[in-house]
Amino acid sequence: MSIALEPEGTTSVLDEALVAVLDRFAVGATLPEEYAPLADLAASLRRLVPLQLIERQLRQLSHGGYLRGAIVALAADLRQRPRADLALLLARELIDALAPLLGIAVARALLTLPSVDASRNLLGGPFTVANLILGDALLEAGDPGAALRHFEAVLAVDIDNNQALRGWRSAARSLESRGLSPRQRSRGLALLDGLAELEIADGLGSDRYELGRPLGRGRHAVVYQAFDRRVGREVALKRLLVGAGDRILRARFFDEARTLAQVRSPFVVALLDAQPEHAFIALSLCRGGNLRLALRRSLVGPADLPRIGLELAAALRAVHAAGAIHRDVKPANILVRDREPGAAIALGDFGLALPESRQGPARNVGTLRYLAPELRQGRARASQASDIFSAGVVLLELALAPTPLAEEFDRVSGDLDAAKHVPDALPDGWTEPLRRMLAADPAARALP
Repeated sequence: MSIALEPEGTTSVLDEALVAVLDRFAVGATLPEEYAPLADLAASLRRLVPLQLIERQLRQLSHGGYLRGAIVALAADLRQRPRADLALLLARELIDALAPLLGIAVARALLTLPSVDASRNLLGGPFTVANLILGDALLEAGDPGAALRHFEAVLAVDIDNNQALRGWRSAARSLESRGLSPRQRSRGLALLDGLAELEIADGLGSDRYELGRPLGRGRHAVVYQAFDRRVGREVALKRLLVGAGDRILRARFFDEARTLAQVRSPFVVALLDAQPEHAFIALSLCRGGNLRLALRRSLVGPADLPRIGLELAAALRAVHAAGAIHRDVKPANILVRDREPGAAIALGDFGLALPESRQGPARNVGTLRYLAPELRQGRARASQASDIFSAGVVLLELALAPTPLAEEFDRVSGDLDAAKHVPDALPDGWTEPLRRMLAADPAARALP
């Protein structure tokens, strides 16, 4: 694999940022010669190995308490062999936990690199990623004006980028709350904002709900925060985007409502209203985002395994008692009710859920990393046991955080032995219950 290095003489701004990182973290940091895994990381950096391996080593070092030494090794190597992908990794680590202002400085320096500038029209390239990192970080740091510019840089070339769109609107609202008016800089943004205003004003067809900000968007639906005027509460309103003539998609969309109507659990998103004539359903609002985001924000971690494990088990019992199979249990579909430590979870997104009697072949259902072994090659139908396995993978990911799951979870092979990856000493005796959830034999699986 070829790794792109920056030309000499083009990295002076980045070098200044890296020197600042070393000045901050070098004193007292463990050295590679003092700890073998750090020496392995330094060797990997010298060999220009792919980013995925570096990320895995960094997670392991972080989990072992050696993140400071890893940051120093990474910054020192970047001064000698500047790589945009590794500099982005360093910026993320600094922003997420250690030193946000230094992370912002590294990300800003990245935008001066020739290779990053050349990628500005590459969707998902380093130009886009660096601007998204900066937009989110600056918004979190209380500088919405600067954040707005970075989100606009992304939307100027990728108008459908949901992360940039959400960030832009959050930054714009923050400016407006201070009495400032954000100035839109691209025709694409103006059109997009105009379409959103038309949709909010005319597209709902019901005066019961006052639409607020969009919370997320998929291929066929968009979720808004909304205010229910009838009962005086905020809700999440999920609206179908496809045309009225697409009967199959409409039927699938309202299957979700029918499933949720049968489920009763405080750990499942509640159905509050369904209006087929206006193509939307109203759900209970979860303010903490999804479990993946909560992990990134350190709102949850391995210590939360016993609590979240019991809550997720209760959610699946309620779903299965209603005669349904979720079919897509994963962190992105597990919501957190509030943005604070200890907040309860709520299983959501029942777009793939079906009554157990209607289950067909498992092909193309669910997300590979969380699929049970019997589903990976389409050898069986989705079942309560496959839901339990998916929930087990979610809990294993939580137990190991921030260390990532092993690569075999992302392979199609049906020979996955997930239980062997469960640590021996999980809190509150969760080792054996989690191994049962991850049993290779579906008949051996059980909820705790």
